[in-house]
Amino acid sequence: MKILKIILVNTVDFHTRGEAQGSTVDFLKNSKGIPYIPATHIKGVMRTEAERIMRSIIGYKSDFVEPKINDDASEAEKDRIKSIRTENELKLREISTVVCNIFGKIHDENAETYHEGKIKITDFIADKGIIAVSRMHVSIKRDNLSKKDGALFRTRVVPTGSRFTGHLFIRDLTEDENKLLMASLHSMCHYGLGGERSRGLGNFRIEGPTTISYEEFLKGGVLL
Repeated sequence: MKILKIILVNTVDFHTRGEAQGSTVDFLKNSKGIPYIPATHIKGVMRTEAERIMRSIIGYKSDFVEPKINDDASEAEKDRIKSIRTENELKLREISTVVCNIFGKIHDENAETYHEGKIKITDFIADKGIIAVSRMHVSIKRDNLSKKDGALFRTRVVPTGSRFTGHLFIRDLTEDENKLLMASLHSMCHYGLGGERSRGLGNFRIEGPTTISYEEFLKGGVLL
């Protein structure tokens, strides 16, 4: 088991929707009032980016239109279409296998068994003493793109340059799986985290990762 300490520094303001009080929407805080990024959000975006990277590597197209076999098609044409179907199915299976090996597979009614992934992610907690920044917004009518009367609201955001510290537990990754994991981590930062990304919020840069011991992890007082 390897433990990586990772620090995410937001290069622009950051917001995850927390408690709303009147016309003010606060960012998400833990029980101590400190901003944090949930582990589920981190893992979900990383998984999405890992799937996107795998699709680009092996040439899988999600908008693939399965060719139909006409009744009057020759045997050679039928074999060719079947090979196209098989190739696309194999690519999809490869994506699913590699990504599920790293991130796991949830149990649902269509899945035979639960598949545990090789990584575990903690929440990313911000440093103490962060002073929130407020942004004013106006709600827009979607039908005619005009402002709504009396719809002025304010969001509180975590200011640029704040540091969020989290940990990544890794178990028995292959070299290729480790490369994909690190690529998805960096890609996640470029894609962005939190809400209001369409307004330019949520981009990060990475400090680390740094490998630490389990004792060092426990000294940090982080709870899984």
